[in-house]
Amino acid sequence: GAMDADWVDRLERRFGFLSAPGLPGFLTGMTAVCGLLGSVKPEFTSVLDLDPSALVRGQVWRAVTFLFVPPPVTALGLLLWVLLLYALLQALETSWGEFKLTVFLALGSIASVLGSLAVWTPFEGPFVITLSAFLAFARLMPDRELLVMFVLPVKLRWLAALTALWVGLKFATTDMPGRVQLLAGLLPYLVYFGPGHWRELRSAL
Repeated sequence: GAMDADWVDRLERRFGFLSAPGLPGFLTGMTAVCGLLGSVKPEFTSVLDLDPSALVRGQVWRAVTFLFVPPPVTALGLLLWVLLLYALLQALETSWGEFKLTVFLALGSIASVLGSLAVWTPFEGPFVITLSAFLAFARLMPDRELLVMFVLPVKLRWLAALTALWVGLKFATTDMPGRVQLLAGLLPYLVYFGPGHWRELRSAL
């Protein structure tokens, strides 16, 4: 289940100094702040969203700030989202180091920005990039258990299979911009783990 990322190792030897330290804490903290401000003033997050028309008008911060927009949830939902996000990113950083996590998130962000511009449609928040991070976590630690609804211990491999099924159904039923958003957000996972999946598939056939 390890990632196929020799090229990331080569990049790290050359550009390791470009890694962003403390990404889990920073991203989670900004998400919490944006969630709280958005609950007081709902229009606040519309200034952060990935909106291509605003982007080309010079609001370039949106290329980064859309990563801080939490899904539309209740206060309890926001707390759970922030805790899950932190646990996920922290586990990936511990497993990979700062540089590989930085590249992973940067791939998802850049692909989302380009995808949003290509289909000229706003993309809401980093939900699919977070899904990508979850799938990566499950691929690295398939036998770790997560308490679903705080009571039911389920192995990550099964949760990842359900997530993949949901992605497949969503891809089949959504429109073109929706498909582009899914592919852009999942790109980092496909780049890091796609070759391994492909090899497993070929040996299974």
